[in-house]
Amino acid sequence: MLKRKALRKILITTFAIFTLFVVYLISDTPALEELQIEPQVEYMASLGMDEVYLLGNNGYLVKTNTLLDASDIKGKIEILIDYLTIQKNRKMPVGLSGVLPSATKVYGITVENDIVTLNLSKEVWEGDSSLHERMIESLTYSITSLDGIHGLKLQVEGILVTEIPSTKKMLPEILTKDYGINKVYDIDSSSGIKKVTTYYLNQINEETYYVPVTKYMNDSREKIDIIVENLSSNFLYENSLISLLQADVELMNYQIEDELMLLNFNHNLFDNEKILEEVTYQVAYSIFDSYDVQVVLFEVDGNEITRVEKTY
Repeated sequence: MLKRKALRKILITTFAIFTLFVVYLISDTPALEELQIEPQVEYMASLGMDEVYLLGNNGYLVKTNTLLDASDIKGKIEILIDYLTIQKNRKMPVGLSGVLPSATKVYGITVENDIVTLNLSKEVWEGDSSLHERMIESLTYSITSLDGIHGLKLQVEGILVTEIPSTKKMLPEILTKDYGINKVYDIDSSSGIKKVTTYYLNQINEETYYVPVTKYMNDSREKIDIIVENLSSNFLYENSLISLLQADVELMNYQIEDELMLLNFNHNLFDNEKILEEVTYQVAYSIFDSYDVQVVLFEVDGNEITRVEKTY
């Protein structure tokens, strides 16, 4: 019994000494602020998630991230259609809704190479006709955001959709992100029209979402210059759409090498010596929709800060 008590005291004493030693080492380490001499990026990644474009209460489609839990593309699209169908999915974020009428049925889904053919029932054209173009945009952006999918062929009752019935607007045979989303027109001439998609931020029910807006304009500048101006300008199309890129941010130069786009900004890209995650993704998402690149590399005064990789 005495031996056990003595052994117990020795163990307790040893543990106490070890604890004091660890505390001493920690207290002797330089402060965290002194170690972090380089500006850092705030990251909140959505690894393994899929993009679904839902309708916000301001009439814009917003990008959401959710898990389409299926083992193949066809299964993912089936779940995706549930999300996009009004009143069909009970897990819908507050303030957002689907765009397909509740009676819409899926007659078929086929995948060939990187093109999806989706056959829907005639009920897809029922409901609010003002949402018909939003339906096309939502289906196109959501489906072509799936890994390995580039385009969508939309059929209704087995017939290829070549126009929107309510507006008679012609549609391409294969829908891609080139079709645009949340379109805005600022055109005074039929020549020299440029299309640029810029991603803004929108807060709905205390959640922040990315909102792509495709603007058609007469502008001869490079798309990247237009994107930076759009995001750093005080003028926005809607009070609910915002950008966190400061007005004094300047794009010093840029270059494209293979599938990488390098952007070199002035020091004003920093916010309290950090680059906000929202800023990097607003810029990167806009570039991915406008250029055939897979990576956007951010520099400040010629020094690499961070990069964003395309996930679809």
